[in-house]
Amino acid sequence: RQRHRRDGPPRQRQSAAMTETTAPPRLVLIAAVDRRGAIGRGGALLWHEAEDQRHFRRLTMGCPVIMGRKTWDSLPARFRPLPGRRNLVLTRDAAWQAAGATPVPSLDAAFVQAAGMELMVIGGGEVYALALPLADRLELTEVDTRLPSADAWFPPWRTADWRETRREAHAADGRHAHAFTFLGCDRILG
Repeated sequence: RQRHRRDGPPRQRQSAAMTETTAPPRLVLIAAVDRRGAIGRGGALLWHEAEDQRHFRRLTMGCPVIMGRKTWDSLPARFRPLPGRRNLVLTRDAAWQAAGATPVPSLDAAFVQAAGMELMVIGGGEVYALALPLADRLELTEVDTRLPSADAWFPPWRTADWRETRREAHAADGRHAHAFTFLGCDRILG
């Protein structure tokens, strides 16, 4: 099944600033998406499911996270910076600063900051699109709904390029308005 297409250059992540002894980070994209790949509207997430938020914390705790500046701005003040994680913010504004955030001008700069670790890409749509061709793993929450008013999207990706490693389905119930599935996929190399 083709969900989306993968385009872009061959996978290369070795930064000129990285040394031979420094391993590049494993790049993991983590997102909650509807059936069409929608992730947000007006700078906000489209849903706030407690189980998905716990899942996000479990996956990202202790790992550096990278997000765009708009995603940083959209975080509630009490979660800025996200606790227990190094918060890297991709921004074109060299003068931008925020307490608890490390601004980075490029993914290459983020790779240097996260060398040898898993680097978790947490949004938004432009950052996901930039990172997908380099990603090693996808961690998606697939929400069984279609949100027609979305204006932010997870980029297209081809299931043939990925091997499913985990699938955990959750039914809609009194606590969850929609059924959802936690899906883990590793890139197929070769």
